Amino acid sequence: MYVIASDATAVSRATGRVLIAGTETALDEIRAMVSLLGDRARGQVFVEVPSKADIDPIATPERVTVTWLTRDTRTGDIGSGLACATGQAVRRATKAWMEEMSTGDDALDGDEVCVWLSREVSAS
Repeated sequence: MYVIASDATAVSRATGRVLIAGTETALDEIRAMVSLLGDRARGQVFVEVPSKADIDPIATPERVTVTWLTRDTRTGDIGSGLACATGQAVRRATKAWMEEMSTGDDALDGDEVCVWLSREVSAS
């Protein structure tokens, strides 16, 4: 089961896995949420930034992984030849993670996943 979080407090109270995703415009908010996670937290953080120069590591609990997605190393829609638009890489990563981590069967999936998405991710 997925629970959509609206703020850092909801994410910090999550009892299952967490998924936090956003672009550089939400980086301060993402850092605040991650700082409130307990040592037992587990899950994934996706941060999309313009380039490798924009990566600024985030300290996380041991079982929370941060993946940085750089737009300048990705393309837009497959076969389009276009550059990756803001939010596009993080939307793809979030969708892939959710598809990989969920069978759709609550009994098989186990505990809930608390999801927080920045505006650029949830806009699509």
